[in-house]
Amino acid sequence: MFRYEYPIFEHKNLLKKSMLDELRDYPLSLSRMYFSGYGDGILEGCALSWEPGVLHLGAGLLHYRGDIYRMEASCPLACSATDQLTYLKVRFATMDYERGKQGGMGEILLSNAPAENGEMELGRFRLQEGARLRTVYENFEDYQTEYDTVNRIHVPYAGPGGAGLWPQLLRTYAGELLETGTTDVYDVGFAMAALGADGQVSPTCIRAYLAGAGEEAGEQFSNGECYRKLLHILRNRKSGGTGWKQQESVRGQMILL
Repeated sequence: MFRYEYPIFEHKNLLKKSMLDELRDYPLSLSRMYFSGYGDGILEGCALSWEPGVLHLGAGLLHYRGDIYRMEASCPLACSATDQLTYLKVRFATMDYERGKQGGMGEILLSNAPAENGEMELGRFRLQEGARLRTVYENFEDYQTEYDTVNRIHVPYAGPGGAGLWPQLLRTYAGELLETGTTDVYDVGFAMAALGADGQVSPTCIRAYLAGAGEEAGEQFSNGECYRKLLHILRNRKSGGTGWKQQESVRGQMILL
């Protein structure tokens, strides 16, 4: 049966061990049930901003191997121009606590090496001497700018069915796609779904859209591959191209004289 319980804190009211256990277990069991089936990645927050010499990673939540890691305050990182590809990532480790307590920690670092097993990428960039590091983008294509711009295309975002693309990136794509005036059912359906869900689109939905738009999409593909396919579709629509499904239907029409 379904139920809920919570202790009443009153003077001279003795709290039973069962109620204390409920306080201990309820938040953990609730979060694990709610996020069951989610892929590893950013759950909320983790915005980036930059000031000369310092990169700021905002407060946020990460989902990693069934656990929720939280950071409640912004983390500043010394960031100098090296003109080399630099990765912002989190390195996870299980902590040894005193008896009766367990937990984990994610160390935030900048490195020239890509994220490995036990690590999660939060962004990458190549900062040149005298330049400012951008964290704001002009359009969908601007997200892939190589120099002096934070690239978050490859960052995993937690969601049902696995890790997906950055919701902001998908919102931008959806908005620009509709501005092209496309009437392709796959384009319109995907764009409306992305905007309606605030950019949180599952990998399964993205694969179905890419397949419907004539792009090959296997069971597994990287965020980078997905972005390139979406960019190809958007460029096609902006140049006046029609949807793949529409082209096929036009070829199959029978004209009666």
